[in-house]
Amino acid sequence: MNYEKHLGVTPEAVLLAQVRTKDSTSFMILFNRYRPLICKLWYQFHLTSTSLDDWQQEAALVLYRVVCNYSDQQTHFCWYLKQALTNRIRDLYRQQAAKKRVPACCLEPLTDMHVEVMAVDHHLGPAEVAEFRRTYHHFRDHCSQFEWTIFVEINQGFEVDEVADKLGCKRQCVRSALERAKKKFIQELA
Repeated sequence: MNYEKHLGVTPEAVLLAQVRTKDSTSFMILFNRYRPLICKLWYQFHLTSTSLDDWQQEAALVLYRVVCNYSDQQTHFCWYLKQALTNRIRDLYRQQAAKKRVPACCLEPLTDMHVEVMAVDHHLGPAEVAEFRRTYHHFRDHCSQFEWTIFVEINQGFEVDEVADKLGCKRQCVRSALERAKKKFIQELA
């Protein structure tokens, strides 16, 4: 059976019933019928981390799952599919955000050497590097040792509770020192 020929003539209810019986031709007809919606969602949600081909594969899996779970009494199939695809996009965003979270043990400490390397790695011009170093050293010099330690620990990814336990002080002391350090940092940037 040539599915391109039957793309527009087979009723949706018939296609859904045939897909449930694992008819791959009917599935391709249904997929091609909803391909514009699938592509529109990819463009609408700016899925730059996922190629269009990868998104179409994801959408095919969602489509099959939706066909198997869909019952005529619920709502229109198109709306049900669109909601399922939107939910899958949200899942992809969550997975991407989870990969961005780095455990504190994997982060590098903020040291003078690290600052020098970062300034060089970002291909800043000599004037920008000098200004960056001046701001960094001025900020560090205006922080107390405790404020600096708190600032470094928090920026390495540790939570306030972890820092308080590590330094053997109250959580409120850590929060206060962090706020003071933030204010000094903002003043330096201004």
